[in-house]
Amino acid sequence: MKTLIALCLLVVSSVAATASAQTAPAAATPAASDCITLSSDQQLVRKGADRSILLRNGTDHYIVHFQNSCSQASFSRKLEFATPSNEGQLCGARASKLRTDTGSCDVARLEPISAEAFASRAKR
Repeated sequence: MKTLIALCLLVVSSVAATASAQTAPAAATPAASDCITLSSDQQLVRKGADRSILLRNGTDHYIVHFQNSCSQASFSRKLEFATPSNEGQLCGARASKLRTDTGSCDVARLEPISAEAFASRAKR
């Protein structure tokens, strides 16, 4: 009988630990909603602008990925980031938008890249 109780307790604790591990957020994975402060020294490169654009923000470099297709970013005269809840910031998780002449596109995520990767992608 003691063995049966011990076995039941072992099973219950194992199930509880598994459930706890599945609901805990991954601490090492940065959230898509992380924001950066926009610099007045920016460069936007429209290569492949349908799904993403390249951003040099001061000395930092990013690929700005859109939630959906953003074909207007390829030909718009105006490209401007807007984050209503965080003025002067650029955020992922659809918190920011890229405003164009004809509309806007939701920003899905920001991917930091090296200056070398930025230069290479800008030439393609």
